[in-house]
Amino acid sequence: MSKSMNNQGAQDGRNMGFQQLKPRFYDPESDEETVVRFHLDLMRAHYKLWSDLHGRRYDAEYWNRLLEREQVGKKWAEELRKRIQDPDALLLVFTDTDDILVGFLYAEIRNDHLTFRREGFINEIYLHPDYRGRNLSKSMLARGERWFQERCVSHRHVFVTSNNLAAVKLYASLGFRVTDYRMSKTELYEG
Repeated sequence: MSKSMNNQGAQDGRNMGFQQLKPRFYDPESDEETVVRFHLDLMRAHYKLWSDLHGRRYDAEYWNRLLEREQVGKKWAEELRKRIQDPDALLLVFTDTDDILVGFLYAEIRNDHLTFRREGFINEIYLHPDYRGRNLSKSMLARGERWFQERCVSHRHVFVTSNNLAAVKLYASLGFRVTDYRMSKTELYEG
């Protein structure tokens, strides 16, 4: 099992002043448990954002039950295990100076369903909350950008929730711009 960041990391102050992350390829044997936890944390954060966008009360217990019922963690682990040897997938974990796993990046090259060209997609990026606000996500994404460049993939995409302002700002700082809008409508019915 890999060393991983827990809530104690922020409280004991050992990571204060930390400036650089060390990337390495994802290893399911040592990283899976932590990366699955990161994914589930990211999903919970998105559910909160989506609830806010739709004017609904965020019910953490409901979403936790849903994640468990749908076996989201198990399915995520299986997807990553399938992609580990795929040359069109990049799975990186990031550790701090104490070799504690604090971040994850999943990028891929696939055929875009609209352009029918091979294009790059940032499928997931996660950085532990204790490490945010230090431009570390930007350096994580830079690794993905280099990987796309090495493969001559000039078009890259990322899907971001509109009220996730930190992510929108991050992607814009790297040259991403809005090209599509997903529009939603919620009607409330009494009954």
